[in-house]
Amino acid sequence: MLPPPCRCRALAVVFAAVLPAFASAAPIPTDSAKPDVSPAEKIKKLLDQPITLEISDQSLNAALNQIREQTKINFVVDRFTIQQMGFDPEQLLVSAHLKDAKARSCLRAVLSPYNLGFAIIGDTVLVSTDDMAMHRQMKQRVSIDLEKTDLATALKKLSKETATNLMLDSRVSAKEAKTEVSLEMDDVPLETAVRLLAETAGLKPVKVGNVFLVTTKAIANELRNDPDLNPPANPQMNMRTELLQQWQWGQAVPANIIWNGPGQAAAVIGNININGILQQPGNIPIPPLEKPPDKNDQSGDDEKPAQPEKKADPKPPTK
Repeated sequence: MLPPPCRCRALAVVFAAVLPAFASAAPIPTDSAKPDVSPAEKIKKLLDQPITLEISDQSLNAALNQIREQTKINFVVDRFTIQQMGFDPEQLLVSAHLKDAKARSCLRAVLSPYNLGFAIIGDTVLVSTDDMAMHRQMKQRVSIDLEKTDLATALKKLSKETATNLMLDSRVSAKEAKTEVSLEMDDVPLETAVRLLAETAGLKPVKVGNVFLVTTKAIANELRNDPDLNPPANPQMNMRTELLQQWQWGQAVPANIIWNGPGQAAAVIGNININGILQQPGNIPIPPLEKPPDKNDQSGDDEKPAQPEKKADPKPPTK
């Protein structure tokens, strides 16, 4: 047996040899260990960074390019919808003088004069009308994989990943909020995913502004019929936007169709003439329109031939 001093020196040698092995085996923090951040979350953070915008009577595109250069955000302008509102995106002039303001505030400053808005969709920011931006945001495709996750956590996770305002009503019972959901879906519209999640707890989603609220069926119906929460700020613009949304997504257009010649028509809602919408090229097939019968045309088989007018008998000569 080694004397105590020798044993100490031997143990020191052993520890010196073993410690490097432990050090190399210890986990080293890497970027891969960080939680995954979705593209929408990255865009949301970029919109919160401070920038300076100095622009006077320049085009909207010039303003967006200035913001893009400072934030590296990819903007997509919904030219079709904006043109149907009566604006030319190339000729919209804007002015803004903001220093060290959030990028989203600068974006609002150049869009609000024309009642335009924006929405984060994946790794881009869509510039359109508020209604269309919300519509396109809720139609974006998502993939979810949930296994026994309570409803409140599932909605919060989905809201964070898509940078959308998905909220569970605080009036919902704790039992409903903690309903466990197991759902796996690929490439489905965000709106469909939220509806299916809500249905598992017997709840309903309802749109309130740019918020998708999951609540009870009774409250959802009440909110849908509340005029204060859905004020027609610009009825003509709202109807026009609604028609565009329904046409773009392949739904029936609830409008009067007037004949404009072979293969052409103009959609009319009230006194709003959406001329040319049905002629725009797209992936949605528009069924051929039949020319309405001419009211003056009396050549139908079921109609009686026109009778000649009877001439009044001449009056007898007076004596």
